[in-house]
Amino acid sequence: MREQVELREYDQRDLEPMVKLDEACFAPPFRFSRIAMRRFAEAENAWVTVAERDGEMVGFCIVHREKDGSEDLGYVVTIDVTEGSRGEGIGERMLSGGEAWVRSWQGAGMLLHVFAGNEGAVKFYERMGYERAEVQRGFYGPGLDAVLYWKDLLR
Repeated sequence: MREQVELREYDQRDLEPMVKLDEACFAPPFRFSRIAMRRFAEAENAWVTVAERDGEMVGFCIVHREKDGSEDLGYVVTIDVTEGSRGEGIGERMLSGGEAWVRSWQGAGMLLHVFAGNEGAVKFYERMGYERAEVQRGFYGPGLDAVLYWKDLLR
């Protein structure tokens, strides 16, 4: 029987395992460099949770507090889960935690971008109640479109 997955706050020692996990989860240009990962994880407006099993990182999620006009919003920077741990609800738990954080400061909702060709991620976000807002052509580079998703947290 597999050990329970624990969620905890980010610590600077998590940076290297996060970079390695991101490399395993995403091909270029969808993965973050070490510099970008540190900037996203350690930003003042960041909420970061790490999922661990037996002391090993099996996932992480970064959400930023953003401003859109007069509204505060959450922006999902990334969710990464090891291939062997997918389908266990880890991503759902982490994303729900990010949504709870946004609700705690009365954020209006959550935004995120996902590569239009990432069918697994598209299904995941739609299952989590995110609605397709628009397609942004070339967001990740020529021919690499993103879908912008939105979830209203005030309803």
